[in-house]
Amino acid sequence: MKQVSASILSANWLKLGEELKRAEEAGCDCIHVDITDGHFVSNLTMGMDITRAVCNFTGLRTDVHLMIEEPGRFIAAFADTGADSITFHHEATAHPFELIREIKKHGKLAGVALDPATPVEAIEHYLDQVDLVLLVAVCVGFGGQKFIDAVDEKIKRLAKMRKDKGLHFEIQVDGGINTGNGAEKRALGVDNLVGGSMIFLSEDIKETVRLLKT
Repeated sequence: MKQVSASILSANWLKLGEELKRAEEAGCDCIHVDITDGHFVSNLTMGMDITRAVCNFTGLRTDVHLMIEEPGRFIAAFADTGADSITFHHEATAHPFELIREIKKHGKLAGVALDPATPVEAIEHYLDQVDLVLLVAVCVGFGGQKFIDAVDEKIKRLAKMRKDKGLHFEIQVDGGINTGNGAEKRALGVDNLVGGSMIFLSEDIKETVRLLKT
């Protein structure tokens, strides 16, 4: 499964509909929506209204990535936007099982995200409950950064856990992905490469997506 997600954090928000259409026509599989609150990470991005507009516009799968404190307070609201999956940060909650149950209660795919410094062993005890694991490979909440090389080892360990346990969750990686390192990350076990500026600022978006899928 070789998928590419387009992160609208780097899209031209004045032409968001056109940007979503470009991503879809280029062959992207998912739209990645980054939600930040100015607390869990230091910047603010978007909320439920933009997410709902995106979900209503695109036919692609929409993944909501909650980079917020107290994510449980907002599961129902983001589920109501029409998003297909909701991913929370392991670092933001002491009750991951409760959040997973809440997400699935609303009929959504449940994901967990890890900051670069958090080991994959931190989520080993509930890997069998999630549909996807998002490994963030940059400082969370900001686009255009360089991939943190230490995340490669996390990808390998996570892929091994999945195989050893006979599980089927999707492995996503977000941050610092480009056409020069995408194939390398796939070889380590990544299913879904998330890209923002690499996709939306590309001179040839179709070729960029094609290369990310090879």
